[in-house]
Amino acid sequence: MVRLLTLLLPLGLASAGQMLTTRDQSVGTSRNLIVGAPGQILSYSFDGKVFANHANVTEAGTSASWMIFKYPNLLYAVDENSNSTRVFNFNPVDSTLSAEPVSAANGSSGVVSLAFDKNQTHLVGASYSQGQVDVWDISPTDGSLKLLKQVPLPGPTGPAAAQAVHRAHQAVLDPTGQFFAIADLGGDAIHFLDTSSWEITSSAVVKPAGAGPRHGAFIGGEDMCLPKYYVVACELKSLIILYELSQTDDGKMELKNPQTLSTYGDAFPPANATSAAAGELIASHNERDIYVSNRLTGNATDSISHFVVKDGKLQFADQISSGGSIPRQLSFSTEESFVFGTNQGGDSGLVAFQRNMGDGTLSALAALSNSEISAQGTNLGPQFVQEIPMYTHQIPAQWVDGVPQWGNVQG
Repeated sequence: MVRLLTLLLPLGLASAGQMLTTRDQSVGTSRNLIVGAPGQILSYSFDGKVFANHANVTEAGTSASWMIFKYPNLLYAVDENSNSTRVFNFNPVDSTLSAEPVSAANGSSGVVSLAFDKNQTHLVGASYSQGQVDVWDISPTDGSLKLLKQVPLPGPTGPAAAQAVHRAHQAVLDPTGQFFAIADLGGDAIHFLDTSSWEITSSAVVKPAGAGPRHGAFIGGEDMCLPKYYVVACELKSLIILYELSQTDDGKMELKNPQTLSTYGDAFPPANATSAAAGELIASHNERDIYVSNRLTGNATDSISHFVVKDGKLQFADQISSGGSIPRQLSFSTEESFVFGTNQGGDSGLVAFQRNMGDGTLSALAALSNSEISAQGTNLGPQFVQEIPMYTHQIPAQWVDGVPQWGNVQG
């Protein structure tokens, strides 16, 4: 089934409150969002219908294309346009954001994603420009950054023009905390970075050549159990590949038995297959639903494709308009009842989709115009969005069969 929807408000959809979880009913429906756009870091609240701005920190020439939050008040932000990683103070209770970084440090240039280790004492940054990974010590109480190591990506590069050098596009931690999977767009590879040695201990070649792996996710797994699968969106050939994940006797990670599909359903192909490029990939805790953004399609709007893993098989499920163009990033709400997205071009810059928790389908819910968010210009819309709950006890303590379980952790 293919559903092509545009983001028009009002949409006559069910209200957000009809699908809220126990957590949201107990603490209210307003959510805090951090948004990154060229030259800007912004905070918004979202009540299920309307986005309201609370802070806007502007620094010309910067690009906060990825951010990550550490409780109680530390917001780490890349500057994709330089070699600086910055630390801001952000109060999720009242959505206030420090007007300037409280600290910053220089590492690799062109870092485009950040991820914590399991104890949140180290921060890993993936450098698209330099093809390496920065490992930071962030254990001080003030959250300041100390560069421990820079790890170059090994192996040959791919055949495409964009693959002249290695390009680390994302680092994602496995649920056990043993290793990061590094998507190497330039090297057609997934590298595994061991968190005990901070060395790359194994690599898996991504085929076909020139695929350009960009963003991926683990499916399944928990503290003491490795994930079942790793799935990755490949930018250059607009492919999604599902791998079985295994570990050798000597502890090295392997990717086996790939299943490969186009990131487009048959009913909604790109008008311009040459320019089309897959963007974001996110996977639900239910171990079934996967969402991929499709950019630069040449269609009236770009799209988000929904895939499912059923009985170990990757299947296309449906598709929806992204509401704009160049949807660079997607993220789940805390309990995964919403998906938030950013469009760098087109009318709708910041978008919210209601997610059916039963079958995983998305429905357009709310949008904020690019003209209300970013500096004027072509394709200068937001690049990143993430919900930050007010308190740590609003984060699921664990997931059981894709359902969030709320603990008693104090925030």
